[in-house]
Amino acid sequence: MSDIKPWAWVILAASFGSMFFNSAFFAAGVIHGALIERYPDVDVGTIAWLGSLFSCMFALTVFVGSIIINLFNARTCVMLSGLLTLVGFTLSSFVNDIKLLFVTYSLIAGSGQAMSFAGSMVTLAYYFKENTSIATGIATSGCGLCTFVFPPLTQYFIDTYGLSGAFLFLGGLGFQSAVCGALMKPTEYETRPNKLLKCLNLCKRKQTKKILIEKEQSKKNVTEPNEQKSSRFLSEKFVLLTSAPVWLLFISSAAFHMALSTVYLFLPGYFKHLGSSPQESAFILSIAGITGIFSRILLGFLSKSVDTSLVYSSTFGIMGLITFFVNFMSSIGSKITYTALLGFYTGACWTLQYTLLVDIIGVKHASTGYGMMMFFSGMGYLLGPPFAEMMAVWFHNYYFAFVFAGVCFMVAASTGLMIRTKTNKILLLSDTEINDGEGDKCLLQPEKHIIISDEKWIIKQLITSV
Repeated sequence: MSDIKPWAWVILAASFGSMFFNSAFFAAGVIHGALIERYPDVDVGTIAWLGSLFSCMFALTVFVGSIIINLFNARTCVMLSGLLTLVGFTLSSFVNDIKLLFVTYSLIAGSGQAMSFAGSMVTLAYYFKENTSIATGIATSGCGLCTFVFPPLTQYFIDTYGLSGAFLFLGGLGFQSAVCGALMKPTEYETRPNKLLKCLNLCKRKQTKKILIEKEQSKKNVTEPNEQKSSRFLSEKFVLLTSAPVWLLFISSAAFHMALSTVYLFLPGYFKHLGSSPQESAFILSIAGITGIFSRILLGFLSKSVDTSLVYSSTFGIMGLITFFVNFMSSIGSKITYTALLGFYTGACWTLQYTLLVDIIGVKHASTGYGMMMFFSGMGYLLGPPFAEMMAVWFHNYYFAFVFAGVCFMVAASTGLMIRTKTNKILLLSDTEINDGEGDKCLLQPEKHIIISDEKWIIKQLITSV
């Protein structure tokens, strides 16, 4: 890591802090129980939709964050996320109508967490191009710490200040991500369009005379480059929609988040059903945060030497098998064991997903690709709890909600195993550096044909990687 810029370590710390302060969706299960007590006359399914929508927004609206990053930079995205979280939770503390909570709590507060996650992940790819998995593993351990701290802390806020007071505290904590975002100095990739425009204007001035002399001849010659540019543009924009590994990753991500949202939303209530108190249930759930911290860092390093898709899929498969036996976990020891394994085997999912995505599509398309991947993740978060609720009502037993989660884990494992990006042959061309004569350098990246092949398929992608 000797080639990493010194400010990159500040970025790493800021990303860690942003993910820690703005990841209240890990406490959605605790808030779900408080909402059921606050609105006893409201259908439980409606409250489940409220919690699932809040949880899914961190992924469903990441594409908004990617748009802001493309228009401005990651710093603006993360700072805006803190403001949205503050506004959303503050308004929720004054709302009594559950219908309005769908706007203030689920949409506004949830969107703030989405943008924080998007900005932090993308800026890490800019600063740690060669060590993305390790950097994201360390940064996303902030989510693991949040998983440990926020459930019991949120339960304490609810017990002491009520649900309205808890919303205020969560909004204040989430706003701290704006401070972390202020430290995320824009990189050359975010300011690159202005440099490219400068180079193009310089080239235009130098070639004006030549263009005037050869005007008639250039009419024929311009047609082919324009057609090639149009073709390259379409290929670049639609590469995500024509890549089998990308679609496998999207499907795996959706299935995994259907399982994860179901477990985190229903597990505190199910532990109460098995004899635990509310505070004990929140504490048991927080154990997943501690083991999640270790797994994020450990698997981030492990993916440097082992096929990332193999690690990614095997963790989900193991977690799916364990989830099928949640009905037998009545003792305090078995409950702690399950949540510890839950954190360990699912904690590094975002690290591994992002590493796989960058391996497939390159860094330049990271923000767009990440937005699309998190959209599928958000759909999983949105649909998981309601479907699990339907399963529980259909069989008159909440254990079948976890059966549904186990099946989703297994689907995520099987599709993730099919990606196998590390065993594919990747052929990249080198970059071309052009000096504009005024002290600035422009990186004109050549198009890179990445050929991904194995026994099953051959896919040709047109990608520009920075």
